[in-house]
Amino acid sequence: MGKIELAIKFGSNEIIVYRKGLGIVAKQSSYVATSKSGGKICAYGNDAKHLCNLKGSQYQLHQPIQGIDIINTKLAGALISNVINKAIFESGIITAIVAVPCALTEKKLLELKVLLHNAGIANMTFVQNSVCIRTNLNSFDDNAEVMVVDMGKYLTDISVLTKYEFNMGRNYLIGGVEMDKALATYVEDNYNVKITEEQAESIKKEIASLYDNDMYTCDFEGIDSNNGYKNITIRANEVRVAVIGVYEKIFDLIEETLESLPLPSCAEVRKNGIVFTGGVSSIIGFTEYASKRLHLPVYVVDNPKDAVILGAGKLLSINKEDYPHIKL
Repeated sequence: MGKIELAIKFGSNEIIVYRKGLGIVAKQSSYVATSKSGGKICAYGNDAKHLCNLKGSQYQLHQPIQGIDIINTKLAGALISNVINKAIFESGIITAIVAVPCALTEKKLLELKVLLHNAGIANMTFVQNSVCIRTNLNSFDDNAEVMVVDMGKYLTDISVLTKYEFNMGRNYLIGGVEMDKALATYVEDNYNVKITEEQAESIKKEIASLYDNDMYTCDFEGIDSNNGYKNITIRANEVRVAVIGVYEKIFDLIEETLESLPLPSCAEVRKNGIVFTGGVSSIIGFTEYASKRLHLPVYVVDNPKDAVILGAGKLLSINKEDYPHIKL
């Protein structure tokens, strides 16, 4: 029986599976649909969302993994098994590197370990998301201390590490969802129209910018006070006004982390700069705004949405003792 080597990234937004020699083989949004009557699982991922959005739908939508919490063990286990099965084409002994947010408690890691074992993973190694990012940062000396900030949909991870040593890490419940909520609130307050958080996310992805003079526009349809539909046009600089407060909170957390570091580490991080990843860092004008705001060099990795899983995939070819990992 052959060996199947996987890298798996968990997030509240999606689960991604990378297979050694093949690259990314499965991506699935972290949703499950069940029947309202008997609770039977009917669909996963975007199929689950579509099923539940149908008019008169008899299905209920669940997100069993939210942030760093497993909300529903049964549904989370089924979701994990479903996405891993999409990556496996033959029988074999499955081993995996599992990328997770930093600062997870041992209890949460053990819960996840049980679910992965039940899904067929024989052996697994847990690593922090930032370790996966750091392994691909070839522009820094291997022993250089670098701050890595991973801004996801629900969580923001802030870590300081070298290529060989994980020095510290914190995670915070703030990310893209907070921006979507802020934009939806802005639209309601300024246009008297309600939009969903999904609509807000789409607008953000299409035109969001941190340049205050960006005049690109986006048209969308919302629900007015009479429950009728109303067409609205919003500018990119309005989106900036709506979401900038969330970025400012993240930057405040970064500054607090810098101030908490020993002086030699703080000085080295300030010299080397901060590396950002995650979809929230791909907004137009982010690098310039963050650099001015934080007064130090700022870098955004290539392909920020997939940087963690690609780094985890690279770790599959590196001896386990040659990179930081979580010991359980």
